[in-house]
Amino acid sequence: MFKHILVSLCLLSTTRVVAQERYDLVLEGGRVMDPETGLDAVRNVGIRGDRIVEISSETLSAVEVLNVAGLVVAPGFIDLHAHGQTNAANEYQAHDGVTTALELESGVVFLKEWIDSRRGNAILNFGATVSHGGTRFMDMKKYAATVAHIRSIIAEHGLDSPELDEAMRPAFASRYESLEPDELDGMAETLSSGIREGALGVGVTVGYYPGATRQEIFRAYAFAAKIGVPVYTHVRDPDIPAIQEAIANAAATGASLHIVHLNSMALGKVDVALEMIAAAQKQGLDITTELYPYTAGSTGIESTLFDEGWQEVWDMDYGDLQWEATGERLTKETFEKYRAEGGTLIIHMMKDDWIDAGMRAPFTLIASDGMPYAPLAHPRSAGTFSRVLGRYVRERKVLSLMDALRKMTLMPAERLDPVAPGMRLKGRVQIGCDADLTIFDPATVIDTADFGKELSFANGIPYVIVNGTFVVRDGKTVKDAFPGRPVLGKYRN
Repeated sequence: MFKHILVSLCLLSTTRVVAQERYDLVLEGGRVMDPETGLDAVRNVGIRGDRIVEISSETLSAVEVLNVAGLVVAPGFIDLHAHGQTNAANEYQAHDGVTTALELESGVVFLKEWIDSRRGNAILNFGATVSHGGTRFMDMKKYAATVAHIRSIIAEHGLDSPELDEAMRPAFASRYESLEPDELDGMAETLSSGIREGALGVGVTVGYYPGATRQEIFRAYAFAAKIGVPVYTHVRDPDIPAIQEAIANAAATGASLHIVHLNSMALGKVDVALEMIAAAQKQGLDITTELYPYTAGSTGIESTLFDEGWQEVWDMDYGDLQWEATGERLTKETFEKYRAEGGTLIIHMMKDDWIDAGMRAPFTLIASDGMPYAPLAHPRSAGTFSRVLGRYVRERKVLSLMDALRKMTLMPAERLDPVAPGMRLKGRVQIGCDADLTIFDPATVIDTADFGKELSFANGIPYVIVNGTFVVRDGKTVKDAFPGRPVLGKYRN
């Protein structure tokens, strides 16, 4: 019943036009695949403005008719976990079929300013949670003067000021510190300000700030439950007890929960983690999770994840670490050198079997955890979705094509529906829905980015449309096309 209601929302959102009417664009003869209705057939898709206004087997007339025979016309891919929130990073994601790229794990502290800085100047749709990690720093009284200085820099120079990075350095020390009782009481108001600015939930990356007590994290979940927004969390440690902590907090508070990159949090115990999430869902808990299709992760070498004892925690050694800037594998000496300097690591720590298990679970989503743009960034920043389609669907048949599309489009949209009702018009190819579309060749789509090499665009995705506007056309970036719009939470003032 719920599915039919969602479908009708798209149908009712615009007046259906007759087949003889002229459209701005018609995608002619493509294999239209809609994961919600199950449509998988050759159809013509009529687009007017930023909406899909016709899907028909009849010939349609338009200002432009684009023949896409032999290609799949799918909903644009929705990435819930993309740290690369610049157009340099978004260009690679666009070539990977992404039309909406959201920062839901780490979140954003100064959300209003960030949204304003990207509005009208974004290739892809964008949005974020409010950052619990950032707001806890702002709530600490000992850093009040630092926070005031940061605010003054942003007010005068904006978020791109080079002074901002230096001013934020004290925040690193706060990762090891706990909130005082009165600071803990003030956390709700700080988080609330982000929700009022349009945040899509609360990003709780507790794995990066071990100073946070279990009481503090529980309070963050309780806040999210009270407001009615999800928690997106990087759990405390890469092990089952940390996943249990997150599930327990959700169960006790009633919070909606999304656990990011389950593959790198559960590692060799991914089967147990999947069982736990499935059992929690059967008990009625609103818990979802995601994974990316690579056996290596990526993060900053200066992060708390590499504090003393990291080899035992992660069951790794120096040779499993790859320095992003050069592609070299590390030694004890180079690890200590780069740790003092700071920078990004690629971490080889997973096995193919673990990824396969996560892919096969019917409730997992696909998300990239794509990094900020760098020439030698982790390949997931450019190839996550095309890798799933090429390697896991076509070559290895771990997933069916429709199941893979569901994990990339409909399921992420449904995850966001309760807090961002506008997402009911995304993740679907239906009349009245947003014209966010990815057109790809199922026979050739594949990722090309690789570890230790410069990023490269995916192959087999010749057209990507965001809000009715091409951002990739004939396999090339459309210059000066910035149709991306903010995805905002419903509690925005």
